[in-house]
Amino acid sequence: MSLREAPENQRRAAIENFAHPEDIPRFDLVPVFGPDGARLVQYRGVRRSDTGAVVSVVSHRYGLLPHHQVAEAVHAIGEALDKPAPEQGAPAFPRERITLFSGGRRMEIRLVVGTRYELARGETCYPGVRVLNSLDGTVALRCEGVGVRVACANQLVGGLDSLVELREVHLSSATDLLGMLQRAIHGILDKFRDATRLYETAMGEEVLSGDVEPSLVAAGLPLCYASEIGGRAEVAATHNALLSRWSAYNLATSAITHEIAPRVSPARSREFERAAASALLLPSGEEHGPALA
Repeated sequence: MSLREAPENQRRAAIENFAHPEDIPRFDLVPVFGPDGARLVQYRGVRRSDTGAVVSVVSHRYGLLPHHQVAEAVHAIGEALDKPAPEQGAPAFPRERITLFSGGRRMEIRLVVGTRYELARGETCYPGVRVLNSLDGTVALRCEGVGVRVACANQLVGGLDSLVELREVHLSSATDLLGMLQRAIHGILDKFRDATRLYETAMGEEVLSGDVEPSLVAAGLPLCYASEIGGRAEVAATHNALLSRWSAYNLATSAITHEIAPRVSPARSREFERAAASALLLPSGEEHGPALA
């Protein structure tokens, strides 16, 4: 495959969602040739089987960890864990979601577990994990905690929102992939209760609606997004312009999950989630959430 034959618009395909690991395209390593036809021995191309497109060019030392292998391991672990029980009157949400970005260069898997946490009356939360993998060397295989909030109106709000600063478990080798992922996932789930205390604290603290936008900007969220979320906070606030940190945080994560995340990379989405958490969810004076070691 020549470098000239892999245009940018070919590599930047739309976001693709898959229901099962077996549906994910396969990828393999192929030789790379320069414009003059000479083979570039220091590089390899990562080729997608269903389209033949080269989605990235990597070093000849790069160890390919295909997305389908990671997805199969996560699915096998999920089958051994409790499944969420449907709540009366609540819409069903996907227990396992597999998404490819940038033509397949990056993958995100979200898996929800069936242990239900009651944060407050009408506020329930399910724990889960998010697993990230890349085929261009930019992101090591990693696993982190997520949560699903089911709102008191029996509506899924904010999708699978990232918890605050859960410690990531970096996995950089294909050796014993299933065992490493299993340990990482169980370690995160074992500590999930500690992280939910941030939610409970945020329910009892209030913030001025006018402070939402500047706080988000200061935490790193682009002004265009922060302004939209700040406007929604002003609409949702009480007559004295106050709302709970929990309410402000869920306004932000709902916008990030449903409106912003589909337009940006997984890495940017995670940055925005953390910015929202840092600005709105954490008590005043704190900079980081609990370390889930």
